[in-house]
Amino acid sequence: MPEVARGRDGVFTRSQARAQGWSDLSQRHLLRAGLWVPIAGTVLRHATVELGPWQAARAVHLTAGLVVSHCTAGRLWGLTVPDGLHGIGHVDRRPRHVTVHRLPLARGEALTVRGMKVTSPGRTLTDLLCLLSESDTVQMLTDAFRRGLIRAADVHAATLRARGRHGVTRARHLAHTCRWEPHSHLEWRFHGLAEGLGPGWRFNVDVHDEAGFVGRVDALHRPTGTIVELDGRTFHGHDRFQADRTRDQRLAALGHVVVRLTWEDLELRPLECAERLRRTLALRSGAIPSNFGAAGASETWMNSLGADET
Repeated sequence: MPEVARGRDGVFTRSQARAQGWSDLSQRHLLRAGLWVPIAGTVLRHATVELGPWQAARAVHLTAGLVVSHCTAGRLWGLTVPDGLHGIGHVDRRPRHVTVHRLPLARGEALTVRGMKVTSPGRTLTDLLCLLSESDTVQMLTDAFRRGLIRAADVHAATLRARGRHGVTRARHLAHTCRWEPHSHLEWRFHGLAEGLGPGWRFNVDVHDEAGFVGRVDALHRPTGTIVELDGRTFHGHDRFQADRTRDQRLAALGHVVVRLTWEDLELRPLECAERLRRTLALRSGAIPSNFGAAGASETWMNSLGADET
């Protein structure tokens, strides 16, 4: 390994190796032997060095002094984003395997990190909101909300910085739909459904009883004490099953009613789920009599909503 690479995450360029005495012939031999591995263009790493976030960032930085940005910067800041080498700057020839973005950078939007220029967390979030697909953006934001890396206000501020850029309309829509900071794609879908059920919802709420902490519930409708728990696709086994039921019992003892929804419910039956929840909220609030039964149900329900007979 060239000495210059030892202080730079095991990454170096062919010209740096040549300056330290490695001839072109010896370099070709090491490349064919697999001891030196190309990352992008003339940027290499030693075979014993794994290609991680810092090695990727170093490769971008060594490519014509680009500012590390987008997915490459996002991984440095701990965001869950697709792999890829991205940099901001101007180059005469497009380097292999590096996406070069010709974007302006305002004062304070590029920081020096371990000798490299990297877009700031806020600017990186702006770039990613404009670049990523909707599914990748949802994955990035829900993971970041769950881990406490960002808040909804950070996403809103990022969309303001994106004014006039390609993708800003989608970014603003996503910022609006994630304002309650969902911790999963399933929560994101439910938040959209809950918005149509009226106000009073709170999400990821910690609940306690006389014995202590009961748990963090996915959604709580405070006016009626209705709790919605979202069960993903993964089966958690008997222990998790029993723990969930014990928690439901403790919540019921506090006067709550627990409604459990699955991914299939929200994916295949969203209108049915919304109607059942609307009915549950109405019953809990007294808008529908507690003795509401099957006989005449449709007529009573329509009247309670003030619906006109058709």
